[in-house]
Amino acid sequence: MVRQWRNDPVVANNYEFREYINPEMQKEWFKTINNINNLYTIIEYQGEKVGVINIKNINWEKRQGEGGIFIPDPKFHKTSLPAILSFMTTEIQFTIFGWEVGFAQVLKENIANQSFIKSLGFEICPGEEEKSNQRYFNTRENFEKKSVKIKKAIAIITNNDDSSTFMIERDEFEDPLVIQWESMCLKNIVPLGKKTTSEGRFYYLS
Repeated sequence: MVRQWRNDPVVANNYEFREYINPEMQKEWFKTINNINNLYTIIEYQGEKVGVINIKNINWEKRQGEGGIFIPDPKFHKTSLPAILSFMTTEIQFTIFGWEVGFAQVLKENIANQSFIKSLGFEICPGEEEKSNQRYFNTRENFEKKSVKIKKAIAIITNNDDSSTFMIERDEFEDPLVIQWESMCLKNIVPLGKKTTSEGRFYYLS
């Protein structure tokens, strides 16, 4: 499913690498990212799997990584969903992991994406102005300044009480990689509450 999404021209055209990805290529790629330094997750919205969101190339010593997202179905592109997910990914880097800096890659021609990540506090890295695939950086300080209004807007759009919950699904309790992620998160946050149910382990953050 992920490979088919990534090969879709709607998605591929937003990446510098646009060659067709065959099953063997995907298997080799998966070997490189199935570790604690890369977090790739499926986006599920209203019971439907709609895309992929990730934080990759994580450097735990420098406390930084690079966020990314793709949603192949154009019906979601003009909704608030991509913006909300991008905000959540950035918030995870600075709030859950406690990092000081985060990165993103955006094609020079993708003006819409550039405009949005700038609204989150991202700035283009020095020397990237003339490159086709440009690297942007954000700091915790910049994000905190920008995030107040965005969080209020998201709360209104989603009719959400602005609370945050971190969950480990029950069938992942014994997964060593998931347990590593849980440990990394708990190093930087102090949950307001914790509960284990038939669904999984819940941490209440706000």
